[in-house]
Amino acid sequence: MYKEERKIYISEKGEKSVKFDITVAKKTKLLSLFLPMFLMASGGYDHGTAAGKGNWDVSLTWNPFNYFEQGQSYVVLGYGLTKRLDIHGYYSGTHNGGDNYYGGLSYQFLDTQFLDLSTAVGMRAYTENSNLHLFLPQLLYTVKLSDTFNIGGSVVSIKEEKIKDKSENIGVAKDVFLMVKIYENDKYNIDITVGGFNPVLWEPKGGDWYPTYSLDIKIK
Repeated sequence: MYKEERKIYISEKGEKSVKFDITVAKKTKLLSLFLPMFLMASGGYDHGTAAGKGNWDVSLTWNPFNYFEQGQSYVVLGYGLTKRLDIHGYYSGTHNGGDNYYGGLSYQFLDTQFLDLSTAVGMRAYTENSNLHLFLPQLLYTVKLSDTFNIGGSVVSIKEEKIKDKSENIGVAKDVFLMVKIYENDKYNIDITVGGFNPVLWEPKGGDWYPTYSLDIKIK
């Protein structure tokens, strides 16, 4: 059970208001309730800025009714175990039977006024086959242009793990995207991102990069 503290205070206009302090346990439960709805209703992989201790980073992308032939609907999650260490992962749903999911850890090793850098390690698996991919090494970055605009992205080496043979290097996946802050308060930040993804397992039609977008939410 989660705990909820309720505080009543008087605003400057003399009106009573109710303020709820949401604990980490409640945030986790709310996320577990709403996340399946996002997936059923249906960015970038990740960036270099850690979520922060006790915070959730949620990134949502929807390919409406599988309209885009090479599009995917997916959710990327990050939770701050410490100020710099996150557990992160994603679930990606496709209309061609290639649903896959990833889980791992990321660590922010650089935090400056203009640049954040993280590294990460994790594994990807598929729902319809036994393929396993190791994501290592990884470089995740955030270039801080202003309070409203940032550039994020990642460079990820992907290796196929085999039971009987040595792992095979598949290639390096890259993505880059512009993050635009559209709303912020004490509990939530909401960004819209647009960018491009350079995959290694499939080839985008019309070039090396495939356009991406996502809605990014930070739950504090």
